[in-house]
Amino acid sequence: MVHAVRRFGRWTATLLALAAASAASGSVAQAQLGPQSTQADEGRANKGNWTLANRFSTAALRAISYTQAVQPRFLGQTDSMYYNWKDRNGNRFMLFVPSPTGGTKRLLFDPAKLAEQLTMLSKKPYDATNLPFQTITFLKSHKAFRFTVDTVRYEWTLATETLKSNGRVVRNAPTPVDEEVNTQGGGGPGGGGARGEFRNYNKDSSAFVFARMHNLYIVEKSSNDTVQISTDGAMDYSFGYRDTTENARQLAALAGGGQQTDGEQDDTDDANNRDQRIRPNVSWSPDGKSFAFVRRDQRKVKELFLVNVLAQPRPVLIHYKYTMPGEEDVTRSELWTYRRGDKAVKQINVAKWKDQSLMNVHWPVNGDKVRVVRRDRPQRAVDFIEVDVATGAIKSLLADAIEGAALEPKNIAYLKQGGDFLWWSQKTGWGMYYVYGFDGGEKRPLTTGQWNANSIVKIDSTTQQVWVSGQGREAGEQLYQTHLYRVNGDGTGFTLLDAGNAHHATTLGENGTPSVVSPTKRYIYDSFSRMDMPFKSVLRDGATGRILSTLEEMDLTKLKELGFKNAETFSVKAADGVTELYGNMWKPFDFDSTKKYPIITYVYPGPQTEGMTTGFSVRGPLMQLAQLGFIVIEVGHRGGSPLRSLAYHRYGYGNMRDYALADKKYAIEQLGARHKFIDLDKVGIFGHSGGGFMTAAALLLPPYNEFFKVGWSESGNHDNNIYNQNWSEWNHGVKVIAKADSAAGAVRAGGTGAARRGGPAANAAAREVVQDSTNADKIKFDIRVPTNDELAGNLKGNLALATGDLDNNVHPGGTIRLANALIKANKRFDFFIYPGEPHGYRGTGPYNQRMLMEYFAEHLLGDYYRGNGEIK
Repeated sequence: MVHAVRRFGRWTATLLALAAASAASGSVAQAQLGPQSTQADEGRANKGNWTLANRFSTAALRAISYTQAVQPRFLGQTDSMYYNWKDRNGNRFMLFVPSPTGGTKRLLFDPAKLAEQLTMLSKKPYDATNLPFQTITFLKSHKAFRFTVDTVRYEWTLATETLKSNGRVVRNAPTPVDEEVNTQGGGGPGGGGARGEFRNYNKDSSAFVFARMHNLYIVEKSSNDTVQISTDGAMDYSFGYRDTTENARQLAALAGGGQQTDGEQDDTDDANNRDQRIRPNVSWSPDGKSFAFVRRDQRKVKELFLVNVLAQPRPVLIHYKYTMPGEEDVTRSELWTYRRGDKAVKQINVAKWKDQSLMNVHWPVNGDKVRVVRRDRPQRAVDFIEVDVATGAIKSLLADAIEGAALEPKNIAYLKQGGDFLWWSQKTGWGMYYVYGFDGGEKRPLTTGQWNANSIVKIDSTTQQVWVSGQGREAGEQLYQTHLYRVNGDGTGFTLLDAGNAHHATTLGENGTPSVVSPTKRYIYDSFSRMDMPFKSVLRDGATGRILSTLEEMDLTKLKELGFKNAETFSVKAADGVTELYGNMWKPFDFDSTKKYPIITYVYPGPQTEGMTTGFSVRGPLMQLAQLGFIVIEVGHRGGSPLRSLAYHRYGYGNMRDYALADKKYAIEQLGARHKFIDLDKVGIFGHSGGGFMTAAALLLPPYNEFFKVGWSESGNHDNNIYNQNWSEWNHGVKVIAKADSAAGAVRAGGTGAARRGGPAANAAAREVVQDSTNADKIKFDIRVPTNDELAGNLKGNLALATGDLDNNVHPGGTIRLANALIKANKRFDFFIYPGEPHGYRGTGPYNQRMLMEYFAEHLLGDYYRGNGEIK
């Protein structure tokens, strides 16, 4: 499902595809051709335009896609920044110094001089327009920067324009003390440190803590003594350790998404690092006297298994901890604290609910009191508490709860240290921020209205101004387009800072927030686009949002020379006839309005993200598929996105199988009525992960299995009862029942509203109970998610299933179980396993895309391209 990632808001060029084995009950056109004539290219009834499609393959586009948007890297705490930019003229690093009149832009260094000196030092030829590095690290003095080429670290001095070699990079070596650590992109206290750094320092660097072999150690710089402060650390109940086993190496390779081959090492793999010390994720207090740590107990969690059949010389068993929905033995979270001078860390009992989770641990003022958010297992209630470290006393600051949906809390932010804090809630049905007093008690809304205040971008603790990103506030715009706003801490002075009908969001700033606010807050670096409008990066005035200068515009010159055209945007209604849905449409670049084209929809059900792109994207796999002779679309659906109302987001709560299909079908029907060139008798659907699940459901569930004729389903979580516990329970819903009722409750789907939207109705014998800290041993969590397996007997049309055999996200067992059910139902389908591939299919991307195109060409165009084993 790629949920971390997952997430799909960030599309990879190696998206979807799989191989098809046997010809299923094909289209009418194919049947008319007969088994022999289908083998000949000349006999194809309606040949796909393979020449045009090949012109827009991922490989063909890679070299000419160039940079999309400026990603500023600030020089210290100044507003000046540098960035790397590539267009048809080559790759270059730029320095930009802003000013109220627009600022100045120039080359950061002379690329010709650097290339010349790099060639002499490395004995390898390099060109000034295509230097072999894209990232640099400045020294803290800002007088020089460093970069790495072929494992050698080089240093360029700006004033003298000279290059020197600092020797080969030592694997996992700590970041040199004279280098500037780029913290853009997040990471709070106790968060990720520089690569290779095992020390987690307090604020004044007078002490640091590290972990080794599951236990914690503290070093006081004044004495330089190393003191062990925990002794009970163990496997799966650890404060941190470096796993050097072969199993760890295999898992690291899977996490990288690449194909595992013998002898290769992923950069994130620490299995060969002999230094057992690692940086623990502790959170230090502002005064540097205490730290806190969430310790997770997985000792009773059951393992899941995969077999790497490609490993040499023998296949290797890979095992990992994995919790599934409704299981009794799940990961449990504990709060541990330490105060300097104590002999050992100690646990503080903050239990309220059975199997609760802990998050957002922080120290608001000093090391005396720590704050944490606890959330119940059904994820329908949260409690923000303050804990006295010395006594263990707990004070509840606020609580939030909901029925018939799940909560999605965001990190707490303070207007100033020891002052009011900001809490995000959907209590009105819309995500808004609220101002609370330091000790609890709501004072006022910070934001109001029927739109989504998505994240806190920045807070000025002196002026108590807040920069907030959000969606859906600006009239006349597509609802997912992100904008940046500034508001005073008292709720006044609400100001739009990046006006313009576009999506003002990039991968910049903390947590991917939009429109980077400069360190002094005088300027905003904004990159904006729409699917039908390529990226433009500008400098804005920080007070008014007025554009001061243009930095760069995305270069589409080479793409357009090939015939590239922007996708078309559209909107339609959901199946309720009221809710607005948004989509994008790709046509063949040789489009003929007098012809009829089959239509194919890419799908991803969410609900953590919707399979619909808002900002500009080439969207290579979808665009290439269209060139064969298809109309290819992506369109939203109720229940698909958290960026709208709570009702929209949680529409599918209690029915995580079919809730999106009615909207997909109705959207395509509206497009067919609107455009005569769309052939509604030839409709295809495809998706990966959750999209694979949804694709199979479309061909299995009446009446959708009559409408969708061809489905391409990859790595689907077809049985969410063996997908991960947290995601399934969060999005489908889980019921809290007395253990005596557990047998009766086993068929309960969970979540109110399930019956209303077609999900299984509640089992009356499974009585929901109230959970608290006193009845943990008397309750059980019940969930039963509808599966695709149950619908196997309904299969119509042509369905292809695929999975990687090393998928440790959506286990291949989900696809294999569906295949087993289809076989038992005597259904014809296509099935493919990618050897050595994890969830992302990154190792076989081009092959994936080719097989996907051939499958749709065969079953929707009657173009039996797969005449033999040769791929032309």
